[in-house]
Amino acid sequence: MRRVPSALLLILSAAMALPAIAGAPQWRVDTVHTQIHFSLDHQGFSRAMGLIKVRDGQLTFDPDDWAGASLTVTVDPATVILGDAKWEETVRSWQFFNVSRWPLARYSSDSIERVDERRGVVHGHLEWRGERQPLDLAFQVNKVGNDPYTFRRTAGFSATATLRRSAFGMDKLLSVVGDDVKLLIEVEVTRDRGRRDTQAAENSDDGIEK
Repeated sequence: MRRVPSALLLILSAAMALPAIAGAPQWRVDTVHTQIHFSLDHQGFSRAMGLIKVRDGQLTFDPDDWAGASLTVTVDPATVILGDAKWEETVRSWQFFNVSRWPLARYSSDSIERVDERRGVVHGHLEWRGERQPLDLAFQVNKVGNDPYTFRRTAGFSATATLRRSAFGMDKLLSVVGDDVKLLIEVEVTRDRGRRDTQAAENSDDGIEK
């Protein structure tokens, strides 16, 4: 019996997997309702807090089967809000974010681990200021349903993570402003237009829909 070349087997296996990948629902990040809140120590007196907006992002996610889920997000550090214009300019400068040289940051998932019906962990990496560092996001699925105002299929998530700013080259004033940065992320995504939604008739106010 003639042996099938290993390269051909790989091609055939990939081709058989395509329908499952292509059928996974595709979502786009709603940048109006998506925010990254952060906090870090200020000399032990308090935790300074701020906000950064997301530029765009895409999510592949089936609420019933998380196996093929993936996430990519582009963050706009120049949108930082701290409640003080002078301090915001300092954070945007070469001392911290250096947005003139690195205007954007990018987060990409490597895998998504399901913990239970609603909770999971995104294992991924953050590329920012010329560095690429691992960053895991612990998240919860808040709701998947139809938005009664936009009539769009929508999903909402809450996530948390911690990163070290010095790992991305921001090592100025470490004795004044802490190194560990806690992230609290709120995300809404909507189904891409033109894709068939088999659950469009269903809606729930209290969680993941089946």
